[in-house]
Amino acid sequence: MSTGPVLFAYDGSAHAKEAIERGGPLLRPGPAIVATVWTTFEGAAPSALLAMPGDMVQGAVEDLDSAGRETAEQLAAEGCELARAAGFEAEPRAVRATGPFFAAIVHCAEEVDASVIVLGSRGRSRLAATVLGSVSTGTLHHTKRPVMVLRDDDEKD
Repeated sequence: MSTGPVLFAYDGSAHAKEAIERGGPLLRPGPAIVATVWTTFEGAAPSALLAMPGDMVQGAVEDLDSAGRETAEQLAAEGCELARAAGFEAEPRAVRATGPFFAAIVHCAEEVDASVIVLGSRGRSRLAATVLGSVSTGTLHHTKRPVMVLRDDDEKD
């Protein structure tokens, strides 16, 4: 079992905040990484690029990608404050996804040799999770590391 840092997956949602606030006290405080995953505009909406004039595409994509990265950095910093309040020596990390977000979280966990991955669950219905995917489910099924998924107390089954 790894003795590496705790990896908190954080997207700024109430579920992610609660995962840090409720999950943090269940773990031994120490080093932590707060990772926020982001993707490029081209990765998120490649067909949208076809609708734009060629000379506009490069600058527009660079601007959108820069804004996405900056937002991820800000969210990771926000999550770090929550992790620090829970007693962790946390550092932020914006993680660029080149595929599914769960894969980026799993890759980050491998990269930092995380002792555990902590994330919140949005508690989508089975249908929505099937259609839209589930980051928590994907993470659970694609890592060999311990995973702590916390659901909101108010969520319905």
